[in-house]
Amino acid sequence: MVEQNTSQLTETLDLLTHPYRRYVLYCLTNESTVISVEALAAAIAERVGDLTGSDRRTGSAVVETALRHTHLPKLADRGIVSFSPNTGLVELKETDTLDQFLIDMVRIDGYMQTAAGD
Repeated sequence: MVEQNTSQLTETLDLLTHPYRRYVLYCLTNESTVISVEALAAAIAERVGDLTGSDRRTGSAVVETALRHTHLPKLADRGIVSFSPNTGLVELKETDTLDQFLIDMVRIDGYMQTAAGD
């Protein structure tokens, strides 16, 4: 039983390791439960540019590719989101196992401060 809980914890922490996946979840839990991949990519590219002070070298197209090929499928495999490549829509399904972590990570990432300041 303990091993199973440890395994679930490891999977949860792995999901939340990458900031793109965290920002997807922040957007879906705080702003809209359904959003287009393009809108997510634009929001993430802007956020990354703001945090790094860069000239947005990451760009929406690069972020969108990473979302479509890596991050959204990983979240979908865990049943947290549904993602349709055909429609380009992402929908929040289930975050119960992540809620306790997301609350702390929102604060650590400073997501709400930036979102409120927009």
